[in-house]
Amino acid sequence: MIPCVFRGSRPTGVLGAAVLLWTSPLAFSESNPGASSQARKRAGRPKSPWLELADYPRPPAPDTGWGIHDSTDGVWKPSDPDAFFRELKKRWGFSWFKVLALGANKLDVVEAARRQGVEPVVRLYAGGPHPHYPRPGDEEREFRATVRAYVAAGAHYFETGNEPNIGTEWSPGEFDKPDPVERLCRQWLRVRSIVDEQGGIPVFYAMTPGSAGRWWKDCFETFAKWDKLEEAFAGAAFGAHLVPINHPLDYPFNKERNLPHATKAERFESLLKDNTCYLAVELIMHFMERHLPRPIPILSTEGGASLGSHEDRSYPRVTLERHRELNMEIFNRMNPRHPKYWGDALFAQMSWTYRGVGTFMMDGWFEHPEHGKLPILATMEKAEKFDRGVAFRKAGSRPRGHRR
Repeated sequence: MIPCVFRGSRPTGVLGAAVLLWTSPLAFSESNPGASSQARKRAGRPKSPWLELADYPRPPAPDTGWGIHDSTDGVWKPSDPDAFFRELKKRWGFSWFKVLALGANKLDVVEAARRQGVEPVVRLYAGGPHPHYPRPGDEEREFRATVRAYVAAGAHYFETGNEPNIGTEWSPGEFDKPDPVERLCRQWLRVRSIVDEQGGIPVFYAMTPGSAGRWWKDCFETFAKWDKLEEAFAGAAFGAHLVPINHPLDYPFNKERNLPHATKAERFESLLKDNTCYLAVELIMHFMERHLPRPIPILSTEGGASLGSHEDRSYPRVTLERHRELNMEIFNRMNPRHPKYWGDALFAQMSWTYRGVGTFMMDGWFEHPEHGKLPILATMEKAEKFDRGVAFRKAGSRPRGHRR
């Protein structure tokens, strides 16, 4: 396995920092017009806390599943948010946007995204959020009020932590204490209920590649041992940071690895050991298939291929051209008609990043200090802006939530 610690979205240069039990999809029918009619058809039936993928909010057509991550400082905002999101969607096809918020400073950004048909996913930034954020008392009261404000502004999905499989995302001294997975799972059960109660959809903590497979396995098994899988995941979404590093997108099942015909069991074991690849999404789907009665949406809120990546010396560096090719193919496979479609459960890829600051200055797609707008943007401008919604509108068919 190639050790990989992905560069998480920690703001640089900043000095501070049961879904209504989701029994009613009607609450979010504004962004998913089909939800109202689907809910009416089910009227009179016992309500299940497990939603169909089609019942979760998505942006209006065309929903490409293409997204981009906010500026990495958590402070920057476009001068004209409506014009910003209008261009993101109409010109380049972005239909999702990861909002990095320091408290309530991005309410106007969320409102503009909603008006322009872009689905905002809000990360409420906190330094070292694991395993306590938000702490009971004043911090929790402020957190609740902030989530309510973003829900009122039009947000559905909320991230409340980041990459807990690395120690820098934990409060000082906490990561090395016994049973970090169990403490993380307790934190999740508490915070997801708080987000639910404010009308939001909680997004399970995204892991950084490398040890992600082990942490996903341990988290699912911990919730199963506690008989808490429904409490943990029904009505929620699942966060991920899907990063190919400099691997081909079919790694580790590409021809160079001599595993193109691996069985399902072999694929699972291989991805569990080495998930420094975009196919880590398949591993998440395997865990859902094993443990959950229905899949829940996967939101890749960072990731994609990063310019300059060369962690595995067996493969070429990610040059400008390879950056364009890898990221465009990731986006192309969001199309339900693509022969290597990622699957219905992967709702969006919000790639790293619109604008990098400080440590992340060389990661920006739109304001790169050496290249300006990266070449992928010109390709996206000409690409088909397909609508993933067709996968959820086929009469009499269930969405294909699991890769098989």
